[in-house]
Amino acid sequence: MDDRIEALVDRLESRAGDGLRGVFYGDFRERDYTIAYASEDALDGYEPGHVDDVVDEVVLDVLSADRKETLHDPVGPLRCTVEVYDDGVNVVVLGYEAAPTVFVGLDGDVSNVSPVLDAVEETLR
Repeated sequence: MDDRIEALVDRLESRAGDGLRGVFYGDFRERDYTIAYASEDALDGYEPGHVDDVVDEVVLDVLSADRKETLHDPVGPLRCTVEVYDDGVNVVVLGYEAAPTVFVGLDGDVSNVSPVLDAVEETLR
């Protein structure tokens, strides 16, 4: 595992604690990704084929990032997207040139979002 990703997982675990469900990284466009961390219940409720659909959704985030950056040029590059659901939060990290795309899955506690974003910035910037 890449040293930066390993350091990121360590920081995410210390900041989000039990709220961290999973960390996946790689080239999602090519379906080439690695599981850096997964809690025991990370995939509870997901059918095997459904995971492929989630990966497709990450690919859409990656593909739409260029368009979003063009629309919001004055604020700089798009670093992350955050999706909040009733029982989960997904953070897709995509705006760091020296790092692959990273998908961070959290439980539904939105108070973990800021510490996760801080950990990402500290580790990947």
